[in-house]
Amino acid sequence: MKKIGQHIILILLLLTIPIVSSPDFDGTLSVFKVSPFQREFIRFVLVVLFFYLNLNLFLPKFYSKKRYVLFIICLLICFGMMVFVPNYLTAENRITAQHFPMQMQPPPVNPNGNIPPPPMEQGFSQRNFQSGNNSFYAQMIFSSLLPFLFSFLSSLFIFKNIEKKELERSKAKAELLSLKYQLQPHFLFNILNSIYSLALLKSDDTPNGILKLSNVMRYVVQESSKDLVKLSKEIEYVKDYIALQLIRTDSSLDFSYTETGETKNLQIAPFILVNFIENAFKYGFNAEENSKITVTIMIREEQLHFQVFNNIVNRNITDEESLKVGLKNTLEHLQQVYPGKHSLSMINDGKTFEVDLKIKLL
Repeated sequence: MKKIGQHIILILLLLTIPIVSSPDFDGTLSVFKVSPFQREFIRFVLVVLFFYLNLNLFLPKFYSKKRYVLFIICLLICFGMMVFVPNYLTAENRITAQHFPMQMQPPPVNPNGNIPPPPMEQGFSQRNFQSGNNSFYAQMIFSSLLPFLFSFLSSLFIFKNIEKKELERSKAKAELLSLKYQLQPHFLFNILNSIYSLALLKSDDTPNGILKLSNVMRYVVQESSKDLVKLSKEIEYVKDYIALQLIRTDSSLDFSYTETGETKNLQIAPFILVNFIENAFKYGFNAEENSKITVTIMIREEQLHFQVFNNIVNRNITDEESLKVGLKNTLEHLQQVYPGKHSLSMINDGKTFEVDLKIKLL
């Protein structure tokens, strides 16, 4: 409500500009009776209206989603309104009969009923009518073009800045989540307890578990501040994270991981994938039931196809709210970083949960 009030005040202040700057302004509202002022004031109102429509509707709904045909149509309609509406609503600027009396007068009739051919002056008047008509419309278009371009470019500039800030905010949120949800204390304590148990058993897996934990912590600290990371590094992080989760499981879990394709020099936003895997282990593993988790990564040219499947066997999640928040912010981050370049399907039938994510990588 506060922002709406601020915008209303701003609009009212903007609408005072053509009033106080008009040469016909005498300190009273009689200026609204002057036709040239009426025309310019109506055009100014349409410019302000177009600014807000473009900023809040056309740019986010059409331009950012690459629906360029609809975007251009909307711009042309708005420009047409700026050209014709002020002149239509202002009586002085309408093309009426009194501007061209010779064109509207009926031709004289001879006594025999024949209509004589038009004199040279009348033909010349018709050419003047066409010339004057074209000149009139050209003047209307030119007088509307600069305000339209100014409104369009200023709204585009503000929209781009808003997009940039949203992306930075999303990035900061992702960085926070990577620390809060991927390396939260209960996760570290559980992994450390599992490694401690391996150490007591003098298992050969103990050094490997310590190495995987070190890799995960190093990746989160070093890569969380970057906009993009190498896809190969992100996949290694995912595999290390999975390896740590598998330390805590037993033979009741049927787990499979498949990776096909080459990462080459592809890049991806960090921590996009791991939240889906975390959810799979949280809901998909229960030592008292037969559990199944499947992770598939397929890379083809510049497209990443990521799939996660799990049975829902664990419904007693102590930190369920954090998982929901983490998933929600991951979805927002996807939309900010890959608008129009990703597709996501999540299917939950109460017994299984399946994620299918496709990303056109940068």
